[in-house]
Amino acid sequence: MKHKINPMVDCVFKAILGSEENKNLLIHFLNAVLEPEEGSFIKEIVLNNPYNDREFIGDKLTVVDVKATDENKCHYQI
Repeated sequence: MKHKINPMVDCVFKAILGSEENKNLLIHFLNAVLEPEEGSFIKEIVLNNPYNDREFIGDKLTVVDVKATDENKCHYQI
């Protein structure tokens, strides 16, 4: 019996879109969701550390599934 893998599950989503070997899927995902104008499509992306630094001692550490920067220095937290 085959098990279906649900991409909506947090760890699966992160494994699919947050890995270097699947960067092309993240690029296609962002272009599909953002629907940029012709000529403004994301072509390259750099995956960043998903941990958000604390600015103050009392801040909580936050972690996002995927954090990336495109070739135009636009930042994405997914």
